[in-house]
Amino acid sequence: MKDYYKIDLELFMQNNAELIRDIKSKAPVYADELGLEVVQYINREVKQAHLDYIDSLGVRDPYEYYVSQHEEDRHLADTLIAQHRSALHHTA
Repeated sequence: MKDYYKIDLELFMQNNAELIRDIKSKAPVYADELGLEVVQYINREVKQAHLDYIDSLGVRDPYEYYVSQHEEDRHLADTLIAQHRSALHHTA
């Protein structure tokens, strides 16, 4: 099965190269202040920027967004989203 989140994150990184460069340039100082490795800091900041972007779109369910954006097979996308919704309602 595809990792729709990873696909979306990689696309976000490609489309926001300037932001990624900025995060990487600040990483050594901020990582040290937070007691993180540089790579941990970069990953954390990139994922947060991606989440902020998804939130700015008004997305209510990120999983549904990732699947609908990156699954080419519409029937499979609809099936995965329906399964996701069903699982959410059974645990609620």
